[in-house]
Amino acid sequence: MSNFKCFFVNDLKKLVEYRILHLIIILTLLFSATMAFFPSINPANIVYVSIFIVPVILFSISMYIEKEENTLLPLLYAPCKTITIVFSKIASALVMSSIPLFAYSLVFGLILRIDINYLYFALAYFLGVTLHIIIGLALSIISKSSKILSTNYIVYIIVFSLIPIFYNNGLVPLSFQYYLIISPAFLSGLLIDNILVGVAFSSAWWIFLTIILQIIYVIILTAFVILPYFKSYLLSVDTQELVKRGKK
Repeated sequence: MSNFKCFFVNDLKKLVEYRILHLIIILTLLFSATMAFFPSINPANIVYVSIFIVPVILFSISMYIEKEENTLLPLLYAPCKTITIVFSKIASALVMSSIPLFAYSLVFGLILRIDINYLYFALAYFLGVTLHIIIGLALSIISKSSKILSTNYIVYIIVFSLIPIFYNNGLVPLSFQYYLIISPAFLSGLLIDNILVGVAFSSAWWIFLTIILQIIYVIILTAFVILPYFKSYLLSVDTQELVKRGKK
């Protein structure tokens, strides 16, 4: 537990040092102001971006910065299990992600007067954000260069994020929901949409399925991508550093 706390605090400091906190605050203020002053814009779309896209990009970028600055190397020799290191990164990212949740809840309750169950909203938000933080970490681990990472961003955003957003705005035929079920963003968006509307318009089994599949995706990505390859990722960082020193 002491190791987890140490890594957790250290990760929070890095997110501040790398200006990730600053970016989150700026985006939160911008998105909150958009909701408050432009009520014609569907606030759900802003929530979608905050869940589907922002965590994937910002927190995978933080991993990439750590890799470039060689601050990941000590983790390779840390006297603890990989799961402790990974969970500390996820936990610190969730703390940062709670800032938009708090701001949006204030806007919904005090300005837009949206009558929703805020506990359900918070739970659905954190489930979706957790999944997308893990996706961001996975993209960082499997990307061997910044160019590949950028390509992975584009593919994920276009295929797995924008299409679900179009669907939730009625721009994609309803029948596509059975194909979109492979998209984590679609699952998160459908659950959030049911909560923001105030009435569950989807059938109970659909809502149950969106929750279960998100949890399954979290388990699969963590167990079969992040945990097995995280140490390999650190070893590649170590190797790259040795090559750089050799060239010097």
